[in-house]
Amino acid sequence: MRNPVLLRATQLCVLVALLLISERIFSQDFNPEADRYQKLADSLGEAKQYKAAARNYFAESETRRMVAYKRQPAVNATYFYAMADMPDSALVILQKAVKYGFRNRNWMDSEPGLAAVRKNKAYAALTKYIADEEKAQQNPDQAAVITSDIALFWKVYDQYKKDPSNAQQLFLKEYFEKGTPDLQEYFKTKTPNIGGVKGFVHNLETMPDYYASIRANTEQVSSLEDSLRIIFRNMKQWYQPATFPNVAFVIGGWSSGGTVTNYGSIMGVDMQAASKQTPTHELNLWQKKNMLLFNELKHVVAHELVHVQQANMAGDTTLLCHAIKEGMADFIGELISGRTANQRLHVWAVGHERKVWEDFKKEMYLDRYANWIANSSQETADRPADLGYWVGYQICKAYFEQAADKKQAVHDMLNIKDYRAFFERIKVEEKLNRSR
Repeated sequence: MRNPVLLRATQLCVLVALLLISERIFSQDFNPEADRYQKLADSLGEAKQYKAAARNYFAESETRRMVAYKRQPAVNATYFYAMADMPDSALVILQKAVKYGFRNRNWMDSEPGLAAVRKNKAYAALTKYIADEEKAQQNPDQAAVITSDIALFWKVYDQYKKDPSNAQQLFLKEYFEKGTPDLQEYFKTKTPNIGGVKGFVHNLETMPDYYASIRANTEQVSSLEDSLRIIFRNMKQWYQPATFPNVAFVIGGWSSGGTVTNYGSIMGVDMQAASKQTPTHELNLWQKKNMLLFNELKHVVAHELVHVQQANMAGDTTLLCHAIKEGMADFIGELISGRTANQRLHVWAVGHERKVWEDFKKEMYLDRYANWIANSSQETADRPADLGYWVGYQICKAYFEQAADKKQAVHDMLNIKDYRAFFERIKVEEKLNRSR
């Protein structure tokens, strides 16, 4: 029988290799020196040369220029130093990983390979630091609203307009690499949606009138802080265990309207800063349908805040699970902000309820969410993308309306463990069948 500890190490190396190859291809980190360290570390780890693997993962972490790319190799170095029976070195690197945003307390507290690390007094101090941070996030008035990346973007954008000859390197070096850790996390996780920095620059090149028209609104995001604070407090009223990490606003080149990361919520404000005068001739069909007015941005923040609270929900691959999570973010987001973040779906759905529901039922227990969520390529003039949000909203709304205790209903939704059982307790189908 193979040694289970060594097996875990080998499996980790293979997984890390796949993840980092994916990052290089899609996020375009443009760091060949760090890539060489990573490849060597993978090989050394597979050969069970743990100390050498750890050194090279650490070198990779130190060489990466963005915080978002430093975190995983630091975690890998921690693990392999521990496997090399060097717990003090492992702890030093783990402290760096935490500095870079690593917060997986379950792994830290349960990984057998870290047993000796956990005996060090400094480990207790590290976990206390994380616990204190988590405690502070329980206060809705402590969350920071971060807008500095917007000013940085426009500074770089003005340079780009004067000389667009080397735009990709300009935005990579002067915007993404000099931005906040939130921006760098967004770059890593969301710009692959549009082809990395190449796609980011392409969208800027093809939408000059659009970006010129939204600039003034993006520069006013900080004025939303008071209204956002009200939304945060409303969330606390509905759900006492709620946490409130920071909210960062970035210019994302239409990579994503919003996402949740280790740092908190990150909003792609350039998708949500339009006015009624904003020109749309440069946008494709999906962009035209999903462009939001600036005064609707707060509802998207509310949507993402609900996602932050979903950490205790079970996960599975079914369409039902994904639709409930997204629809719940819309429904509870409406409770705390006054409006859903996807109002266009509700406008379109009038008169289409039965058809949408019948289509959804055919796939609800299958791994088919790609037909219903984040399916912008399927947008047509006759049927919008993202209808899974609308269905999930209807499911959650039906549960809420049936419940005698509304706060308990919100708590129940944010702690679902069995999606089929949750769905079977409500009468959403009966409600939709009564629709036109």
